[in-house]
Amino acid sequence: MTSQRSIRQQIQDSSPSFTPSERKLVRLLTGPSPVVALGSIHQLAKQANVSAPTVLRFAVKLGYSGFPEFQNAWLNELELKLSSPLKLIDHTHDDADNVFGRELGTLVESGINEATQAADVVRLLADLNRRIYIRGGRFSQPLAEYLYSHLREIRGNTEILGRNPTQDLDAIVDVSRKDIVVIFDYRRYQPDTLHLGKLASEQGATLVLFTDKWLSPIADLSSHVVVSDIVSGSAYDTLVPAMAQVEYFAMHLLKALGDKASRRLQRLEALRGSTAKPPR
Repeated sequence: MTSQRSIRQQIQDSSPSFTPSERKLVRLLTGPSPVVALGSIHQLAKQANVSAPTVLRFAVKLGYSGFPEFQNAWLNELELKLSSPLKLIDHTHDDADNVFGRELGTLVESGINEATQAADVVRLLADLNRRIYIRGGRFSQPLAEYLYSHLREIRGNTEILGRNPTQDLDAIVDVSRKDIVVIFDYRRYQPDTLHLGKLASEQGATLVLFTDKWLSPIADLSSHVVVSDIVSGSAYDTLVPAMAQVEYFAMHLLKALGDKASRRLQRLEALRGSTAKPPR
């Protein structure tokens, strides 16, 4: 079987149909030690405290012909998920410059298609009674900053995290059930980002996650997951599709808030204009 969707995405798609035993298997596979799936079917069944036939039915339910095909796909996915720029250098092509732009265009289009399936995210961000916290990672913090810049203008009541770990904890301690925490987390997922997501989830916040098709562990805690394909043919993953998704949500949030956003922007422009005048 071949699929553009990762196994974790397939699991999410099939989640409503899982039996209690299959859910035990899901918890094990999506836990901190995904390498448990690389042993025999009987070893995996024992680890999950289920039967071997349950493991086989689970693989077939996801669309695989059997456990060996599922296991090979799982191994390939783990290798991709943990790939570093150093490892990816060996897989780049000499003609990359000729196709790089076309590949990015395809990835952006795919990312926007994913965003169109997340209309609930726009409605969530448009709730002006809810404070929003935004956090990125080592490479994705610019995405968080970009979304913050938009939301600060369009709706206000938004905080940026990720600039100082100590300040992050100081901010998270005040997070409540009324709040929204938006997190950007892509492969080679950061433990500190996961820790922050767990804290926010434990305090009842609604989590919105932007991630890749292999899904950050934070996906298990999130109410909304926005996926983009980040494989560009370069030694480095691309965040261009995710940037396009940020702009897509900003555009639709502006439309959703309508006059409220327009009046806020007018007030901001008036204030900026007054501060630009030289003193008398």
